[in-house]
Amino acid sequence: MEMSDRAHKHRLWPWAMALVVGAVAIAVIVVAPLVVHQKVLCIGDSLTSGAAQAISDQLRAKGFDPEVHAIPGSGLLDTKLNWTDQAHQLIAQLDPDTVVVEFIGDYGLLGERPGVAPNSAQFFKEWAAAAQQLEDILTSRGAQVYWVLGPSVAQVVGEHELVSLDYIYQALRAPNTPSGRPLTIDAVRPFSLHGVGYSEFLPDATGHPVQIRTPDGTHLTAAGDQLFARTLTDAIASGPSRPFWRL
Repeated sequence: MEMSDRAHKHRLWPWAMALVVGAVAIAVIVVAPLVVHQKVLCIGDSLTSGAAQAISDQLRAKGFDPEVHAIPGSGLLDTKLNWTDQAHQLIAQLDPDTVVVEFIGDYGLLGERPGVAPNSAQFFKEWAAAAQQLEDILTSRGAQVYWVLGPSVAQVVGEHELVSLDYIYQALRAPNTPSGRPLTIDAVRPFSLHGVGYSEFLPDATGHPVQIRTPDGTHLTAAGDQLFARTLTDAIASGPSRPFWRL
């Protein structure tokens, strides 16, 4: 009986070892961390469009999965392009974790609304309503939505409009933030020399001036695109922060 028991144990031993090894392998598979690349959707006008490659490259370098969908000359009140429809489609197709929204107030290039003049009270009223609608759509599946503030422009009228839009963005109702206000990205200070407003040149690391804005006073040079991309990427990588109230 003793020999038989011993032989039985020997026959069981390889199977027992296989079960132990298998259990360890399963345990390793279960506890191994999963690498999840956060999906980031960036929408906007020519500033985001022009910096699309730099934005994508810098976000990927930080481990994000970027998608840039920006249309030069577009704004929230266009009649030939509907950003509400665009947002519905993008959210359904991509289901992003984070969305960055950048619109500096382009109006009329893709169709004007009857009775709505640029920079008028009606213009700002309808832009605010369109921005709120966009916020509601973009957050409908739980995405964190950041609104870009600035950067400043050289034209006095354009800067007045942009400042007004920045206040509109910061006053939106955000359904999924503790404060009830939207997340924002400050693109004013990074593009301003000592906080004085619009700057065409900024010093590089050695103190030499580098042109970051084109002569039209609105758009960005290649160096400006890199700075814009870094501003967005750093803000997303750092996570939500306090709103920035522009002075």
